[in-house]
Amino acid sequence: MKEETYPDGGKSSPNRRAFVGAISGNAFEAYDTAIYGFLAVQMGALFFPGSNHTAQTLGSLALFGLTFFVRPLGALIFGPLADRIGRTPVLVLMISLMALATAAVGLLPAYSSIGITATVALVGCRMLQGLAVGGEYGTATSFLTEYSRRGQRGFGTSWYIFSSLSGFLLGSLMVTGLSALLSDDEMMSWGWRIAFLIAAPLGSIAIFIRLRIEESPEFARISAQRETSRAPLRETLSYGKELLLTAGVGTLHSVAFYMAFSYATTYVAVVAGQGHSVSFASTVVACCVGLAVLPFGGKASDKWGRRRILMIGALWCVMAAYPGFLLMSSESAAGAFAGQALLAVGAGIFLSTSVATMAELFPTRVRSTGSSVGYNAAAALFGGTAPFISTFLVSTTGNDHSPALYLCAAAIIALIAVSIIRNDRLHTGAEVTAPTVDADRPTTAAVGRVTPDGESA
Repeated sequence: MKEETYPDGGKSSPNRRAFVGAISGNAFEAYDTAIYGFLAVQMGALFFPGSNHTAQTLGSLALFGLTFFVRPLGALIFGPLADRIGRTPVLVLMISLMALATAAVGLLPAYSSIGITATVALVGCRMLQGLAVGGEYGTATSFLTEYSRRGQRGFGTSWYIFSSLSGFLLGSLMVTGLSALLSDDEMMSWGWRIAFLIAAPLGSIAIFIRLRIEESPEFARISAQRETSRAPLRETLSYGKELLLTAGVGTLHSVAFYMAFSYATTYVAVVAGQGHSVSFASTVVACCVGLAVLPFGGKASDKWGRRRILMIGALWCVMAAYPGFLLMSSESAAGAFAGQALLAVGAGIFLSTSVATMAELFPTRVRSTGSSVGYNAAAALFGGTAPFISTFLVSTTGNDHSPALYLCAAAIIALIAVSIIRNDRLHTGAEVTAPTVDADRPTTAAVGRVTPDGESA
């Protein structure tokens, strides 16, 4: 196979600065998710009216889920933009919006000061965050996919999720550290603001990095050849099957992540009644397990194909869901660690490969639009609502293990989608397109479409 030349002049090795730039926004988004998730109880008390703590917490979690419903709008706006003007300018815009939205939360007055205006302002900031994240996902994963060495895209894109867990760990450490250093009153009064305000310098660093990265080799090539899509969204709609498959894979991608690393934290602390110290330690262990699994899973998908690894990850989630929640609901810290780690293994295996798969379902010219719209639709319906639905299930059924059913359902949806995906139909290399005036969907030549092991299909 012919060696690829990257913008830095190197042969067959991705531009490290480009990789750091691509994953920095994702780490930032995960940081925001972590601090909001860990501060969900405090945010409910600070910004939602009433004296019922359960209702306030549910309101805070509902807002967490509502943010996801804005993501498809961000995907519809910024996904096509990235397919028209390029990945890099959209990446800079997305991280700027995310940093602004997160830092602004730290400046908001509480409900006790300005009443319902505080709640509305918080909703506005979270909506802006969701809008930016909706455009970030497809753009960043397309950029990372196109910068990864052909035949090693599974391994390359696994670092996207690696950055998620790293950002999530950073956010967890930030909130836990503040809680340890400050009293409860200080945390409720002003300490919570620090976690959000730190987004300003973190975002500035990410913006600086992204301003210095060059366009992805594949997009630069089709742009130079004037093969970019003139109407990416309309053209993407001709990939109806691929959009549905992306949504199917994206369902477990989002549910597994938020169940294993976000909701599980609340579950261990509140439902299992083990407190925040145990829940934090359990989440750290789970994140470390996920970080260890991700690169190996991505590399395995390059060697043995995407379908096989996705199947293993989804089946693991089905089989580990009930034992995982059973262990987490026990009264022992060891049970919490083991249960959350079980979920983390399944999530790590699946997520190590799902990013590459969703990106490779579409050719370069509509990759950002297709992966953005397909994934964010699933994340809005199933992923962002996972903590709220899980809390609601436990509250209404009285069964502490009921969230396992939700995870199983998401895994079954993914299994159906994965069973339909063919490895040899994934766009794992640069496609040669021949766009025409009348056709919305270009013809893709067999040249350049290669199987995950690098052989021509």
